[in-house]
Amino acid sequence: MKKLRIIIFSGICLFLLSSCDRVFKIFEEKDLLERPKAERCADCHQLIYEQWRKSRHSKSWVSEHFKKSSENYSKVKCLSCHAPYEIDVLEKPELRDFHREDGINCVSCHFKDETKSMHGPYDVFSPPHPSTQDKNYIKSEICSGCHQETYKQWKKTNSKETCQSCHMPHKKEKLIQKFPFYLLHSKKEVYNHSTPALISKEKDFEIRFKKDEDNLFVYIKNIGVPHNLPTADQGKPKFYVDVIFYKNGKEVSKDFQTISFKNDEAFIFNKEKEISFFVFEEFDKIKLIISRKLSYEKNSEKILEMEKKF
Repeated sequence: MKKLRIIIFSGICLFLLSSCDRVFKIFEEKDLLERPKAERCADCHQLIYEQWRKSRHSKSWVSEHFKKSSENYSKVKCLSCHAPYEIDVLEKPELRDFHREDGINCVSCHFKDETKSMHGPYDVFSPPHPSTQDKNYIKSEICSGCHQETYKQWKKTNSKETCQSCHMPHKKEKLIQKFPFYLLHSKKEVYNHSTPALISKEKDFEIRFKKDEDNLFVYIKNIGVPHNLPTADQGKPKFYVDVIFYKNGKEVSKDFQTISFKNDEAFIFNKEKEISFFVFEEFDKIKLIISRKLSYEKNSEKILEMEKKF
């Protein structure tokens, strides 16, 4: 009986709203077309809002790290991607002059002045606001306006993985949770808007060693992540490669190398990088540790640790 009531209700709504524009206007919430704050979108999209609220995107303008690195918002070239007015493929966005504390919010990514509608990957029925389907939202291109360098790196790899497949894992659920509109929606692949900065794993690297009288050579190839490691358009993320030398089970020396995000220094996808360590003492075993430090984190994180006997 409950299912029958839902079907009847949905049918009536679909008939009325598809046959009469005036009826459609009754359900339209005009403030949604005036670029409101992200919390306004939570009225319908509660799950996505909660994910976004935990993301770096929501803190992109107010984070202490950004305030410091932009010298209290005085470095103008850094600002627009941290509070964009409207994103577009391959084009750096303009800085908005309102709700900046929202950072990269819902409407900066999804609302377009050209169509006066919300854009997303699906053709959906949305009485509160007009919606426009745009397949770019499930492609890496949608990220290219702000993440231009990383996008270029990804493009060169010809990877079938997209930004979203790694940084916005998806599962089937409803786009909206508000009654009665959720009754008009079937489950879809909904992308997680917490956009985590993933950490590489041991399986993402191919490593070999070579030794001579004066040097230990470590050859590291990024085989699992389809962009540079580390990668950035701004900030200074780093990788650290530490080697501890042992002789007869005792530590005799240690050395490390710092890998920056600059193209010629990073671990480029599918390209072997040689790192040399000067040998101060005789050794018969080493321990290799690779770590990364994100720009906005105080401490580094270990990615892998391995031993090699000689």
